[in-house]
Amino acid sequence: MDFKFTSMLLCCTALLAVLASTCTPMPSTVEKAPVVEKAPVVDKPAAKQPTFIPTDADNAMHEAPASSEGAYEWWYMDASCDNGYYVATSWHIDNSTEKGGKPIQRIKFAIYDPAGKKTAVETEFDVNAVTASSKSLDVTMGSNHMKGTYPHYDINFRQGDLGCNLTFESVTEGFKTPPDGVVYFSKQPERYIGWVIAAPRAKVTGTLILNGKEIPVSGVGYHDHNWGNCPLSSMYNYWYWGRVLLPDYTFLYSVGEMTDALGRKLSSAIVTIKGSKLIDVTTNVYADASDWVTDNVMNVQYPRSLVIRPEGKWVNGTLTYKFKNLVEATPPCGAEPGEGRAYFRFVSDCNIKLKVAGKTIDVQTPLVHEYMTYAAPH
Repeated sequence: MDFKFTSMLLCCTALLAVLASTCTPMPSTVEKAPVVEKAPVVDKPAAKQPTFIPTDADNAMHEAPASSEGAYEWWYMDASCDNGYYVATSWHIDNSTEKGGKPIQRIKFAIYDPAGKKTAVETEFDVNAVTASSKSLDVTMGSNHMKGTYPHYDINFRQGDLGCNLTFESVTEGFKTPPDGVVYFSKQPERYIGWVIAAPRAKVTGTLILNGKEIPVSGVGYHDHNWGNCPLSSMYNYWYWGRVLLPDYTFLYSVGEMTDALGRKLSSAIVTIKGSKLIDVTTNVYADASDWVTDNVMNVQYPRSLVIRPEGKWVNGTLTYKFKNLVEATPPCGAEPGEGRAYFRFVSDCNIKLKVAGKTIDVQTPLVHEYMTYAAPH
């Protein structure tokens, strides 16, 4: 499976867990955001707020219940760098098995140069070469390390002539689904997904290693952590997903439809952060897609026009996307091109018209966003 599909899929998987229960141009520098006033979240008064802020233990290894089959866990980081480079990596500890009954312990890592050329590697490790703490982020695979506590995280990876030594310094609060980051789809059998965003927006510094050469970088990053035992194809027909980074605000959204077996229910949310503070989680979010065209390789249609409509008490308005470029078209895991299932990643011009706690945001900017489909939504 193509790495970039996997890396983006990891991000949206996270937000979809929240939904079931209820990139943009980067600035040249990211300063630590000031503390701002508190505002209601999930359209509830502050006194009735659930706990949305994750702990360090939430970002650590989670031991699957003895009754759980097919359990998996991963940690994901990406960064968009000021010099045009992009890096994404996911570290997997998977107790489910592939053919031959072999557990999956692996690191997926990719660097994209300013021209868009991808250099990637997928490295597997013996189970005896992998350790992970249950107290905080502290994962070792061979000689590679991902470690830290909020708000500081370090990653050191090297495989041949490819690697990185990076520091992520979160400039915002994290986010999780209350109370513990876990959504249960059933108890008998036990089916669940867990997720925390440890760093929705982070200042990134360090070096990339490409063709054996060290490249100093700085930029904006993201870090989250997922665990569970539910295949996405068993839960969702499709979803739209995106991140919006503005000088004073950070938004993460997803709008999806659950499978026929789950009633084709709408599954949506938009998370809003002002400065460094999480201020709202709105679950009344809708997507209006149009101007559908067919990708001949995937044999799947995708929309060239998309309107995302949050309709919450504190966050409402529209994100209107007009297609510019198709960045990626890839079949999901277990599928082949032409089977009618696909992941798409786009760059589009976006007209952002939102009201956030009474403040008007009116901005036009190119944005990266995605569409994943297991079954056509129209």
